[in-house]
Amino acid sequence: MDIHERLKYLRTQLGLTTRAFGASINMTGGAITNMEKGLRNITDRTLKDICREYNVNPEWLTDGKEPVFLDTVSSLDVEEDVKQLARQYSLLNDKDRELVKSIIHSLYEKIEPQKTTDKKTKS
Repeated sequence: MDIHERLKYLRTQLGLTTRAFGASINMTGGAITNMEKGLRNITDRTLKDICREYNVNPEWLTDGKEPVFLDTVSSLDVEEDVKQLARQYSLLNDKDRELVKSIIHSLYEKIEPQKTTDKKTKS
């Protein structure tokens, strides 16, 4: 797989259209399509933007060296299950991330009144 094929693979793994992927790095969908087809070179600037935006290992994108994504959560000072959730969350597309946020927010609103009630009864 060459760099152009890896770019397309990455975009499809992220569940993004060429237009959405391009917009995230200030490019058009057409420019992304041309890069995926090998009709346009992928500049160093574009490589850096992709790696920064999607936490991609630059060595994977340029040379195919695993892993695809960098593991930035391993250094967090949290429990291992929280790290795993963060890794999984980072792989979701924007729509799914919004869904997860909504679910968490809803659960929080459900338990927050209980915390307030518990504090009042203890006083």
